[in-house]
Parts: sequence; structure tokens; C-alpha cells
Amino acid sequence: MGIIESWMKNPHNAEINNAQLFAPGSESRLLTSVRDLEQFGDRLAAAQLLRAGTVRFHPWEDGENALDKLERIRARESIGILRDAVDLTYTATEAAQLSEALDRLGDRTGATRWARAAIQEDPCNPEGYLAIARSYLRRFRRNDDSVAGLHALRYLTKACQLRSVHRECLRSLAMLLLLLKAPGAAARVLRPLEKTFPQDPMVLALHALASRIPTENTSNIQELFLRWETGITPQHSVDNMAPIPCPEGVEAWELDTNRSLIATSVGADQKADTAEFLSVLAGTVTRATPRMGLGEFSKFTARSPGSILIGRAEPNGMIFCRSNRHSFEESLSRWLESDRGREPIR
Repeated sequence: MGIIESWMKNPHNAEINNAQLFAPGSESRLLTSVRDLEQFGDRLAAAQLLRAGTVRFHPWEDGENALDKLERIRARESIGILRDAVDLTYTATEAAQLSEALDRLGDRTGATRWARAAIQEDPCNPEGYLAIARSYLRRFRRNDDSVAGLHALRYLTKACQLRSVHRECLRSLAMLLLLLKAPGAAARVLRPLEKTFPQDPMVLALHALASRIPTENTSNIQELFLRWETGITPQHSVDNMAPIPCPEGVEAWELDTNRSLIATSVGADQKADTAEFLSVLAGTVTRATPRMGLGEFSKFTARSPGSILIGRAEPNGMIFCRSNRHSFEESLSRWLESDRGREPIR
């Protein structure tokens, strides 16, 4: 078939053509397109399309395996060139590229060393931070490792601060937010990319995925991680709040096992932000202490120049109390350990 006939047969609108590859049930069609690109020798385009597909159809084992194989081939082909480039010129960008190639080949130690070398060479270049973030993000996606996800967020945030319109940084950050079921936040991150790179396969894939996830009801990233880990969305309803009788000058809040605020003292702050912060605090300490080998959480005390906060774990949840007087600490501890009139309020 001639060039003109081929051109007439294929769709002229690449954006529509690519968008169809990310429609529901299009996994096999996308794999076929990837194989066609490989046959024409365009492994970069094949990898970009397949990487976008693994995001759109996550979890997708066939796609992940194909992507891993393709990225390893590309890394092996480029590793020698990247090493030579680092030896000859040694820029932060080249060190970061070598880090990513080593990570794809399974050399995590070497990858981390070169990414940190890139950061040390040029702390204002986002590429080193992005290389570390992508390694953590890959671990988060494939192993459901929430600690790796938090590290990815940390380095992605730094990279985006250094260059707010960096294409790779924004795509990776949007991917992380979608994995956390936060399509609203992801859509805000994607907005500048949709204007500048409307035909980018990853942008199309992320947009397609964002449109199919119910909008989250939080802007707190830690809360998003907790919801992802536990599958629990706290429900804070002021109308159903029970009263907590407590000493004058003390604010108290009680949360149930789902981290939902169920009772407060008179005058205690009942704003949504406060309820969410307390929910995050409860979820974080109860999940972190066993991971650290410290057993189940029981009680903590936090002091600041202006107030004191004490939290205590209970069989049915957790209770917090706060006072602006540090001299109340001992009496607050005794009050928390008492029955606090539980029977009358439950």
C-alpha cells in the first residue's frame, strides 16, 4: 500500500485514536499498538504508550510484565552510553538518567547512589529528586508499599517546587494521587498538561482514569494514604455528636474504630479540618507503632508553648483532650484513665 493510501486509511486525529486505546476493555488493543511500534523500532513511543496503559488499567499484570521487559531492554541498550556520558561531562541530568536505567535493571543501590549524586551536583535541578521519586512510586504501585508511597510524595513535591511545570513531575504526581483515589487533586495537577500536551498518552490515560473515580472528600494527603491502607472513610457528623462531660477549660474529642468523630466536649472545635487532623493522628499512631516493633499504641502526650494534647487508645477507638494550661497535665491524665461518665453518654 502506498504512503497516500496508508495516510487515508488511518485516523487523522491522533488524540482521538490514542484516547480510544484507554477506553474500558481496550487492554488487548493497546498491547497490539505497542507491538506495532516495537516492530517499527520506536521503543520509546512503545514504552510511553505501555506505561500509560499500566496506569489506566491498574492492576494489569500482562501490561506490567510487558512494560518491565521493554524497559529492561531499553535500559540495557542505553546503560553504556549513559555511563560514558557521566564519565565525560557529569551533569545532574545525566546522573539522574543513569540512576533510572540502573533502577530498571534491578540495581537499586546504584540507582539511589547516582540519584543522590545528581542532587548533590545540582540541588536546584528536579531530575535527581524525580529519579528517586519514580523508584519509590514504582514500588508503591507494584508492592502496595505505603511507606514507599510517602517517600515518592516527598520527592515529587520537592521536584515540583523546583520546576512547577515539569512534565514528568506533574504526570508522576497525578499518578500517585489517582492511586490514592484522589481524582479531584489529580485533575488539578493535570490541568496545565492537558493544555500543553493534549495528545500525551500518559495525560490521556490519567484523564480517563480520573473521570471514572468518585471525587474524594478530603484535601489531606495523609488522610488519603490512610483511606487507601485501611479502606475506611471516616464519617464526621456534627448532628449525631454525643457530649463528653469534662473539666472546665478542657476540650475533648472521641473517635471510634473507623476514625470517625462521635463525641466532643462543650465548646470543643468541631470544624471539618480539626476532625480530619485528629483522624489522621489516630490512624497514624495506631498503624505506625506496630510497624516499629513497639506493639499497640496506648497513650501519648504532645506539648507546645501554648497548649498540651493527650491522646489515649480505648477498646472502641481513641480519645483526645487538650488544654491551654500545662499545669493540667497530671489531672488530665487521671481524667483520661477514669470512666469519664461513659455509661451516661453512650
